Amino acid sequence: MKQMKQWLMVAAVVALCGMMTGCKGNAQRPVNGTFEGLIGKGTPPEAVLDATKKLAVTDERLETVMEDKASGVAVYSLMNCSDEVSCEGYGMLIAKGDVPTAMPQIRHGRMPRARYDATTGDLWIVGSDIEGTGINVERPYLLRFDADGHAEIAGEIDPYEIQQALCKALTYSIDGQEITFYAEGKELIKATNTMVDMGGFMDDAIYIGEQIAYGIEGPLTVHVTPGVNFVVGKVLHYDDMPTISATVIRTDDGNFKLSDFKAER
Repeated sequence: MKQMKQWLMVAAVVALCGMMTGCKGNAQRPVNGTFEGLIGKGTPPEAVLDATKKLAVTDERLETVMEDKASGVAVYSLMNCSDEVSCEGYGMLIAKGDVPTAMPQIRHGRMPRARYDATTGDLWIVGSDIEGTGINVERPYLLRFDADGHAEIAGEIDPYEIQQALCKALTYSIDGQEITFYAEGKELIKATNTMVDMGGFMDDAIYIGEQIAYGIEGPLTVHVTPGVNFVVGKVLHYDDMPTISATVIRTDDGNFKLSDFKAER
């Protein structure tokens, strides 16, 4: 009977330890996502629709994002509709030779980027869906040109879609103040939390979604920085956290898959 009581006490301690952040050890848990559904592209303001109807590359309201002189391809973003009317981050002009294509529906944000691959004919544009203090959520667009030189959107990735793909691949474990991140079950990187006045980690400690960026210098790459959720309140903190990246590969069915996960601080 005495041995039975001792066993029950040990079992209770183990169960309690499993509910406490500091005792999680190497048990891997999936990361959480901040978005609960598709973000969508929104609707460009009427002023943007009007401004882009007769937009030319010489318009002073345009800012050059990319110019590939060898291929004759250029990308411009609309800075404003007029001195008094904001474009609210919407509106781009794509030019191939002397053929312009207005794209009022692309939300470029403050720091759009573009790259044209003359070998494949792919034009990648990255714009921001959400921008703010500590928040930057980007969306990549894949454009192609038809026989007449007009640009068409061939694909894009909603932030929720990439978040969900990352949530399936990424897990983490916590041991004291050390957080270990994994991709598809393989260890990526360890990070040590130095914020000691936040009351400890929540049970669902790691979230992604508020910081999603893309690289288009080579193959399309997504970069995500996880945030830590502490018991003092559901405000994510990014101090000490690494940036996790993965190559985004388009599949034959028009979707995508992730590969070649990496991490760095």
